[in-house]
Amino acid sequence: MPWDDSNVTKLRELWDQGLPTAQIGKLLGFTKNAVVGKAHRIGLERRPSPIRRTSVKPDRKKARSPVMPKLKFENVLENPENQKEDLKFQPAVKNLLNTKVKRGCEWPMGHPDESDFHFCEKERFEDKPYCLQHCAVAYVLPEKEEAETQQINTQI
Repeated sequence: MPWDDSNVTKLRELWDQGLPTAQIGKLLGFTKNAVVGKAHRIGLERRPSPIRRTSVKPDRKKARSPVMPKLKFENVLENPENQKEDLKFQPAVKNLLNTKVKRGCEWPMGHPDESDFHFCEKERFEDKPYCLQHCAVAYVLPEKEEAETQQINTQI
């Protein structure tokens, strides 16, 4: 159905009454988008957005200017009374996982599911977690490894 003069005059009347575009479209037999497009083309006054209820448009320059929030330490400097409260003693919380207590060798002896499971507990070697005997098992020097593979290859 094309837009004719009678439809355009009805559109102007309904638009001035403030009816929603979807309702105007139903009354005239057009879609909401067709009504909006025709109203724009014939130069009808713009409607305020139904989503934005304010009639005053926000100032774009103000919206773009950054707002610097006050940081926590700035507030403390302004009130000297707050400084006294913050200086109260608070004990340090120890991290039990990263304690530097020197324990014995941590080489496991037995299976963890067994009742007689324990760690070696001999004196540690330097900064390693194991004693000298278990360090020899745990840490293989690359030179020894290469020499052993060469001996095996020459025997074959």
